[in-house]
Amino acid sequence: MVKKHSKKGFIIAIDGPAGAGKSTVSRLLAEELQGMLLDTGAMYRSVAYFGLRAGAKTERDFAITARALTFQPSSDRRHLLVNGIDLGLKLRSPKVSQAASSVSRFKSVRDALTRRQRNLGKSWSRKFPVVLEGRDIGTAVFPQADYKFYVTADPKVRALRRFKQLKKTGTKIKLSEILKQNRQRDEQDSTRKHAPLKCAADAVVVDTSRMGIVQVVKFMADHVRAHRQLV
Repeated sequence: MVKKHSKKGFIIAIDGPAGAGKSTVSRLLAEELQGMLLDTGAMYRSVAYFGLRAGAKTERDFAITARALTFQPSSDRRHLLVNGIDLGLKLRSPKVSQAASSVSRFKSVRDALTRRQRNLGKSWSRKFPVVLEGRDIGTAVFPQADYKFYVTADPKVRALRRFKQLKKTGTKIKLSEILKQNRQRDEQDSTRKHAPLKCAADAVVVDTSRMGIVQVVKFMADHVRAHRQLV
């Protein structure tokens, strides 16, 4: 159920599996609503990225990394800066992606980042709309979010999108390998002990398999505005 209130900002939770298009949709939705995107997946990828660079091997190592990182919005509110840096596609490599899935299963890492996500979300939403994107936002991080969406797509469609994304970066990988990796990650994310990937009971499910990005963003923005009477 939508919670109505008078504050200027509000919180939108967007969850879903890898490759469903939620990252692009979340960014564009935040721009459409003149808000800020808090990409929680990028936060886990950042822990994996910096942890791997530092030679982290154990849960304790990655937890130390998680607590040491700083997160803040870029001046245009379009990117999340980690330690003051926009890491961009460095966080999207296959190595970092696989490591992020493993790191996200560590309770101490999840606890550390969940606290940061809640604090950032609450702070930013006092000023403007905040879109949080991840895999457990509507179920664990912000179960009382004002709006919840679960973005999904056919596994083959998701794999093809990922393949095209990696191809642009010059990464050589077979489509079949990406499909395999996605299946493994879906299994890991949905069966992990702490805050597994699942659709919140009160989330609006959006299947992007046959929808364009513009369509998806418009649908979500219209849904939010219809409930808040935004113009």
